[in-house]
Amino acid sequence: MTTFKVGRITLLAFVVVALTSTSAPAAEGYKYQGSTGFATSFYLIGGQYVLYANAALPAVYRFSSATRSCTFAGAFERVWPTKDAMQLGGAVRISTVAYRVQPVLNLVPGLYRFSVAPLSDCQWDFVLVSTSLNPAGIAEVQMFKKTAGGYESSSTASLTDKVQFYTHYRTEHDVKAQTSGTLQILHDDKIVATFPLQVGKDDGTRADILFQNIYWEPSDARYLGKNAARFVVKIGSAEFSSSAEFILTK
Repeated sequence: MTTFKVGRITLLAFVVVALTSTSAPAAEGYKYQGSTGFATSFYLIGGQYVLYANAALPAVYRFSSATRSCTFAGAFERVWPTKDAMQLGGAVRISTVAYRVQPVLNLVPGLYRFSVAPLSDCQWDFVLVSTSLNPAGIAEVQMFKKTAGGYESSSTASLTDKVQFYTHYRTEHDVKAQTSGTLQILHDDKIVATFPLQVGKDDGTRADILFQNIYWEPSDARYLGKNAARFVVKIGSAEFSSSAEFILTK
């Protein structure tokens, strides 16, 4: 297996900066916007976050005599390890006054989902960002498989697939800290390959990320079956690790 230099794609975006180490402040955050139905999932490190959700009348509606209102319904929920939902709007009808919610939340580590109902036609924005009160950390590692439309989350990959292992990270109290790391590929609980992690920013969500792109070679057939990808990351003087299991097929 080898690495390949292709920009990180999340939904519609590319990573614009990629280094093997950096000394900079890093916060955990996600940002999405649109005017139709939408859904995405992401892992959170856990701690204190500010959530900002806004829905407003699209500009094209403001100048239309026929349509002067729109509908917004959204939800933000934890889906793993337990389920806990927060409604961002229950089919709220919006005219000239925008709908806004901006709470401070204490969230446990886990997998979260943000969704906007298909019936929604307002212009909406969703931002979730960690506050400066949080310690350093990294989220769960995920594997993304390259497809014709970009990258999609997956727990399996074939020898012909190009994949990317990816996670978010943050520095303690959002202060400047040296950050670097290593990707370890494990088979039968043994390390069979190591690669330096790249450090960058997701151009779609503006999150600080660690990632590496992997291209399988024919000789990697010996690793068919269950494997694991482990990130070993140093942020300042602290070290963190996170792993994701995946299945490699022909």
